Amino acid sequence: MGYPYRVYNPALDAYVEISKPVERVVSLHPGVTETLFMIGVGHKVVATDAFSYRPPEAKKLPKIGSYIHVKWEALEELKPDIIFTTTGAQKELTRALIEKGYKVYPVPVPVTVHDIITGVVVVGTVMGEFERARALEQSLVDAVNNLARVQRRVKVYVEFDLGGPITPGFPTHVSDAIRLLGGVNIFDDDPTAYFVPNPEEVRKRSPDVVIVEPKRLVEHEVARLKESLIARGLGEFMDKVVFTQGDFLAHTGPSFITEAMPWLANVLSNAGKPQSR
Repeated sequence: MGYPYRVYNPALDAYVEISKPVERVVSLHPGVTETLFMIGVGHKVVATDAFSYRPPEAKKLPKIGSYIHVKWEALEELKPDIIFTTTGAQKELTRALIEKGYKVYPVPVPVTVHDIITGVVVVGTVMGEFERARALEQSLVDAVNNLARVQRRVKVYVEFDLGGPITPGFPTHVSDAIRLLGGVNIFDDDPTAYFVPNPEEVRKRSPDVVIVEPKRLVEHEVARLKESLIARGLGEFMDKVVFTQGDFLAHTGPSFITEAMPWLANVLSNAGKPQSR
């Protein structure tokens, strides 16, 4: 492989030139951070966003930003060859980074499970790690193909705690994963990616299982979220509620496929059985 080479970016509608081997990386998106480590270039990551803690090694790296902010002085000292961001909420941050002269590659927010796999190929292309990216891609495809599907169409309601209840609609990796596993998101007919659910609409759609994702799975959070469901008139579904470990289904890195989807498959297969939490 020779340098320089160019990688097209659909969000920018432009090519990002990779003029030399990338040695210093800043990742401002948890899914990309995890991907970098899984294709064997975690040692090149010099800093991440505050939410990148997968794998455990990423926790030890300097945290220089969030989804919408960055510590500019710290970033200047790091002198990264490339900064990975994502689309959507980081649109303005991406623009600001480019205006300050940084080389930035925004990775599109996945709307399907296969978009997560495509993201691996994209990150691998930018990093010049073609073989390792292909190997991870193949392992993730195999993992999806090997997952068991439920035999009946289990209706699923998913609720994220993001300062209030938020649920995924049709164009999301979560809704896609549920369908791939044989279930159906009760809001799979809504074209909005993430929105505040109407409790009455949830009741009308009568889910077979309710998946609630807290920020962290701790006792007081579980109690608070149960109270919230009851207060919104969803107490009739309490025996169908399952809690994730927190920041689990919302994650868009490869471990969504290797860890979250098997967990989800198990939840679907046990739908209708009384839940312990």
